[in-house]
Amino acid sequence: MVVELAWKTFKNNLGLLLVFSVSFLLGFLMPIVASTPTYNAIGGVFLRFMSLPEMTALDAVFIAVAFLVSNYFISFGIVAANLIVKKERMMINLTREALNSISKYTAVVFMVFVFLFMINAAVQVALAELQAPYWISAIIFILIYLPSFYIGPAIVIDELKPFHALKVSAKHIKMRPMRVVKWVIAGLAMLFITTYVSYLIAPAYFQWITILINSFLIIPFLLVYQSHCYLEKYGILKKKARRKR
Repeated sequence: MVVELAWKTFKNNLGLLLVFSVSFLLGFLMPIVASTPTYNAIGGVFLRFMSLPEMTALDAVFIAVAFLVSNYFISFGIVAANLIVKKERMMINLTREALNSISKYTAVVFMVFVFLFMINAAVQVALAELQAPYWISAIIFILIYLPSFYIGPAIVIDELKPFHALKVSAKHIKMRPMRVVKWVIAGLAMLFITTYVSYLIAPAYFQWITILINSFLIIPFLLVYQSHCYLEKYGILKKKARRKR
């Protein structure tokens, strides 16, 4: 039911999503253009924390600016996708809502992501200095970011303050963890399929093709899917299913 609603929303608003998805592409490209220590994997751009301790102060400034701009673009795209779902489910005027609220929501989501990134960066650099195993870094990353899984929908759809949004997000995950698991499985499957097919078609450019596909199709769909999963807490989907019967 959730996937069907997500697909319907994605299909009906594809034009708007494609326009807003430019922000995802810019967000991914910014760290690369700024020559930060990044690597490309399954259509995403990631920072090499192991390289951070070796950088100069000027390098650190460039990295900070690049990732701030990158996070702002990505925050804008997340807010836009959630506003589209909000329009579909709550019958709001998207144009008026966008003009009045998109900058406010983007700023809030951006600040949350910057805060989480700073915590993660500090921990990862410390682990790099201690030469900790990579699996510990992965676990720390999950522990930092997992509770904020629904923070975008909570801020945009329910208009919650960041701390309250984080509490609601964590509570929703605790109550329905399989929704997150299914979302992760679906996302990984799409990302790996995109990467594999792109490599078969154009091995020399598959990483860039994957970033394009992910920015304009996969990430917008996953965000729409995520928003619908969040809205399930109201029982709206179950009520609609019963009415159809």
